[in-house]
Amino acid sequence: MEHTRRDALAGGALALSLATAGCLDFAAGDGPQGPEGTPATLTCEDEGFVRLDRPFEASVTETLVETAETTVELSTEGTTETYGQSLRLVLRNTGDAPMSTRGESAYSIQRETGEGWLDVRGSTTGEAVELPRSESSLDTSSAYSWDITLTESGIADAVDGVDLAVCPPLGPGTYRFVYWGLVDAPPIGAEFELVG
Repeated sequence: MEHTRRDALAGGALALSLATAGCLDFAAGDGPQGPEGTPATLTCEDEGFVRLDRPFEASVTETLVETAETTVELSTEGTTETYGQSLRLVLRNTGDAPMSTRGESAYSIQRETGEGWLDVRGSTTGEAVELPRSESSLDTSSAYSWDITLTESGIADAVDGVDLAVCPPLGPGTYRFVYWGLVDAPPIGAEFELVG
């Protein structure tokens, strides 16, 4: 995986680009192998798998968060994504003041199930893990951007320094990306349908 940070010349935008290459699942011609539709829950046969906890309690706001100081928008290229392709998202501060954040890795990739939204990722060590958090600031006209390959390995490898897996395998259905790293603001998310 390649991590790059750059300051955009126009507006001094900060961007984080996550790219994952060589995903064997897609290269082998396999489509999504997990449960279809809205499963009752997400079940993993690996007894050592511990799913990531939901690190937020508030309801997820879709695409726009307004606070007394600023406005933050989450945009994505589409609402239907194909297995093996990239999920591209941009979180942009379009307001007039900086927004305190918990860093670029403070996000969940969840699947809609009968018992609610569950993160598709977890640890295979038998112990719970937490995603890295760092005090940061999303300045005015700045952005975080993600480019996550929609395969099990692409999603699991998108966060550096944490050994994650996706279990069960991805299946056609409704998912959402949730950035929960806005300090003193609700989480912001975007839903998408994953197709084969």
